[in-house]
Amino acid sequence: MKTIILAGGKSSRMGENKALMKISGMRVIDRLIAEFTPISEEIILITNDPSLYEGLPVTIVEDCPAYKGHGPLAGIYTGLSAVKNDLCLIVACDLPFASAQFGRALVNKLREKNSDAVVPQDKEQMHPLFAAYDPRIVEKAEQTLKDGKRSVKALLDQIHTEWFHIERDEKIVWNMNTQDDYIEAVKLAKGGRNK
Repeated sequence: MKTIILAGGKSSRMGENKALMKISGMRVIDRLIAEFTPISEEIILITNDPSLYEGLPVTIVEDCPAYKGHGPLAGIYTGLSAVKNDLCLIVACDLPFASAQFGRALVNKLREKNSDAVVPQDKEQMHPLFAAYDPRIVEKAEQTLKDGKRSVKALLDQIHTEWFHIERDEKIVWNMNTQDDYIEAVKLAKGGRNK
């Protein structure tokens, strides 16, 4: 399996690049690379600015020019295009506590069910940016973008998606979008509790 890290967002609510923010002295991107390298044949980093990540032990792929700025679905499409055949795990760079063990469980379920995607879901929402995907859906992803749809849900509605039920307070799918979230992430890293 391969892991695709999405690091191309604008971070408009955060005000700075989430991937480069430090938690417990380590940048989020470095935490994710360290976490997923042991279970991945390759880590592919999707970004709109490759110069920010030079020197990292990953394959850096620039966002597809045709869909630059079109959100996470464009990142997923770019990543799936780069992967070709291997099952893959998508991990957004605003998920500082994403777990390799959980990621492997998602990919194992994808393989077992032979579905197109396995997406975590709790009672309130789905988490398609820490999910397993089969690259065979790449054409549907591109068609969704061509149709002017930017939501990942628009893609999931067209493919065979398996839902992986989790508890609402699972730290592994907790994402940070604002400075308040960042402060909370620092607390969580030190063993504090989520709100």
